[in-house]
Amino acid sequence: MKTTNLCKLMGMVLVLALFSPLYGQGWNFKEITRAKLWARIWNTAGAGQPTLSGQDYFKFDYPGHELAANIEDHTGWVEWAGYMAWADVDGIGTPFRLNMAYDPVPTFISPIEDAKLIKNHNMEDPSLKAEEILTGVHIIVEFGVECHFRVLAWSYPRYDDFLIYEYVFKNTGGRNITNFRFAPTAEIDMPHPVSDRFEDDDYEWDIEHEAFYFHDGVQWDANFQPVVRQFGLTQSDRGEPADLEAPDAINHEFLGAQYFTYYWLDKPEKSDPSERDHLNIVDKDNLNQHSNRIQEDPLNDNPEPEFDSDTYIVTALQFDQPLPPTAEDGTPLDAEAARLGLSIAAPTRFERFMDYIYETGPYDLPAGGELKFVLCVAAGMMDMERVAAGGKENEAHLIDGADSLWAHVDAAIELFNRGYEAPDPPPTPTNGNNSLVLTPIPGGVKIQWPPIPDSYVDPDFGVNDFAGYRVYRATHRPIGPFMLIADIPKDQAVIEDGMVTYRDEGRSLGVGVFFGVTSYDTGHNTPWPFDPTVTSVPPLESGLVNANIDPVYPQSTPSNNLDDVLVYPNPFNQHSRLVGEGERFRIEFVNIPAQCTIRIYTLAGERVQTIEHDDLSGDESWGSRATLDYQVNRFLQRVAPGTYLFHVESHVPGHEGESKIGKFVIIK
Repeated sequence: MKTTNLCKLMGMVLVLALFSPLYGQGWNFKEITRAKLWARIWNTAGAGQPTLSGQDYFKFDYPGHELAANIEDHTGWVEWAGYMAWADVDGIGTPFRLNMAYDPVPTFISPIEDAKLIKNHNMEDPSLKAEEILTGVHIIVEFGVECHFRVLAWSYPRYDDFLIYEYVFKNTGGRNITNFRFAPTAEIDMPHPVSDRFEDDDYEWDIEHEAFYFHDGVQWDANFQPVVRQFGLTQSDRGEPADLEAPDAINHEFLGAQYFTYYWLDKPEKSDPSERDHLNIVDKDNLNQHSNRIQEDPLNDNPEPEFDSDTYIVTALQFDQPLPPTAEDGTPLDAEAARLGLSIAAPTRFERFMDYIYETGPYDLPAGGELKFVLCVAAGMMDMERVAAGGKENEAHLIDGADSLWAHVDAAIELFNRGYEAPDPPPTPTNGNNSLVLTPIPGGVKIQWPPIPDSYVDPDFGVNDFAGYRVYRATHRPIGPFMLIADIPKDQAVIEDGMVTYRDEGRSLGVGVFFGVTSYDTGHNTPWPFDPTVTSVPPLESGLVNANIDPVYPQSTPSNNLDDVLVYPNPFNQHSRLVGEGERFRIEFVNIPAQCTIRIYTLAGERVQTIEHDDLSGDESWGSRATLDYQVNRFLQRVAPGTYLFHVESHVPGHEGESKIGKFVIIK
């Protein structure tokens, strides 16, 4: 299958001549943000962002949310994703690889249509079948084959943990394409970029689905023993606990609790039906490539072909990764390997920095023909309350993420088999992060949203079955864990200025809060019209898609009695005891005048910082999460532990010049 450089050059010149009118498009991307699983996807079908640092974009994030001031407050678990392909083009073996770690090179791949995103929130147009649909088209130049793809997403709670990819390869170039092999790929780095410290990801095998899946693991020493950590409740980096390297940390959250897999939902009939799919896992550092071509690398350990840039990729696509010695729950996999005709990996550490090659083939693609592949990209995780709590007891429940993952895959299978039809919940009260109206009030927060209109009709049953709203609150992260704080029947909703209004009162001062609001319906004790074998439909709830990303704080009532002024918390012991992301350094002055100046000094009288307060509330923090300047001095340097003085001077009419001096302590 080796090709001379001259033949290759002549082939590329011919293809460029045939397709030169197509090169007017450029590379672009859109962001899928409707499901809990978020992604940035290009018109190459690749996910990620080439050439950038990796800390300011979405790859596959779960649960995803808008980035705020703290760019590490999200949980990406695949650095880049794309695909590999091989084909005999007019009898000449030709490799191709797309990896979004690098800018696409026009010699090998060219855009035909921009990435386009259709937002069909709440299934406004039922014929579109999904709430977000991203499309794009590109061409594999040497193949003369176009790739048309769609990505589908839903916010429905049963169907919001996966994305469905549809790839359609069309032979528009007139070439004879045989032995076509296709492999979506993923460069796995869990939990990048939240905690990019250890290359220790594990692969596992699911017996029921006959597929690999992935999660964060533990680092191993030279003797293949788990490394015991000095700090942290678990003394392990399994799941990347937040207290891993901090002896006095109060936040034990798991930063890498996610599980991930690819799974085929549909494939064409193979030209050789006897050949099985090949699932390969290689060391990512040894599968580096540029210009969309595999590079020779004699250090590659799996597989180990003779290195020829023309044959390397097809060898990788046809290699079967040995199964791990046991399943994640400890079940031996010897019998499973024997049943499938696979081998068992040596009893040593797993791959730690992995590239997953999820291959299917071979296929014939004659001139004018096409091939369609449907892929589920799925995520899973243990209960968010356990994720947030962390600790050794909850570390034992990380494996719950595997059950969650495969339940989500099964939901994707169900949805695909139904032609993307599902019973519809009522519409989300608002769409997208930060779309609720949140107003601090004394001791609480007022939450407002537009009412579901009386004209709403359930598209499945043809009646208005909307029943009410549910309000959720979190104090940890914008992704939760959320607690239900109010269930509001529609006839009990309070309307102010045309908005449904709920007041969450009695909140602690200085504690940032996140809110989400959903709607729910009555359910139906009659068959679902789309599938009468579904004899009843339970009450359905919309997705929680509208949480605020930056926390909102209950308001302190302003006071003109300066004896009421307090510093919270005091003493400040390493962290503020506010475990919400980005809040650990927050110090707040409460019960202050509506207009005042706060000055902070060292005991030696050196001025550290001046804060002007004029928003008419009774509280003010030393810095903010939005500007990342908690506890910094006027030279933007983090202050040292110690004892500090504060001076509050009132500017309220009738109280001008009144002031108070107090003391607070920061303990390391």
